[in-house]
Amino acid sequence: MRVFILEDDSLQSLRLQQILASITDEVIVQSFKKPEQLLAHVSQPAKDNVYLLDIEIGKDLYSGFETSLLLRSIDNLGTIIFVTTHSEFMRKTYEYRVAALDFIDKFQTDMEIRQRLLSDFRLIKERQALSVQTKMIDLESENDFLRLPISDIYFFETIDDFTKRKLSLYTKSQHLIVKGNLKLVEAKSERFMRVHRSFVANIDNVIKLDRKKRQLYFNDNTYCLVSRSKLAKLREILQTKFIED
Repeated sequence: MRVFILEDDSLQSLRLQQILASITDEVIVQSFKKPEQLLAHVSQPAKDNVYLLDIEIGKDLYSGFETSLLLRSIDNLGTIIFVTTHSEFMRKTYEYRVAALDFIDKFQTDMEIRQRLLSDFRLIKERQALSVQTKMIDLESENDFLRLPISDIYFFETIDDFTKRKLSLYTKSQHLIVKGNLKLVEAKSERFMRVHRSFVANIDNVIKLDRKKRQLYFNDNTYCLVSRSKLAKLREILQTKFIED
């Protein structure tokens, strides 16, 4: 993800950069004081571009709004977020129709702004995932052949069975018993990861990692175990998805 900041106040620009650094080190951040400087660095659409725009630049009260229109003519895939002291302009964002994701008030604390940006970044990732064509996985149960969306799968778990050919499958809507083993299942999708000797998890559906208990959560009540040796790698992967532990 690349974040472009338009902010003519050096202290406010530094503040935003420090907040972004506290969220993740996977983001490339560039800051500009003038709209023309920012626009010169944007040459094509990119879904990973995020623009944090102040509204009042210098003596131009609506400069950020005007810049957002010019940005949209170049980049119709990037995400626009307004960060300003002019909370009274929130309604005006709709007049410009640039599909801004958020409107953040600078008078909020650093922690409040951090949480807003973190939520925004998560939403961006979720929208990007939804835009990807649905991929399916073919599995076999005792009596039937199954075709399921990979996006519906939480994790696979080994069953204590003498044949070693059965797995418990947990999805968003059901629990199934399927044939196979974890090695074969993990190879079926780049989204699958062997997180424990008994579990293969769909990393895209993780919402939380509890490092102390070594549990990987998919909703408030559904989790699988994580091996101690996998914690560091998992944490690194989840940070790119803006999921904190």
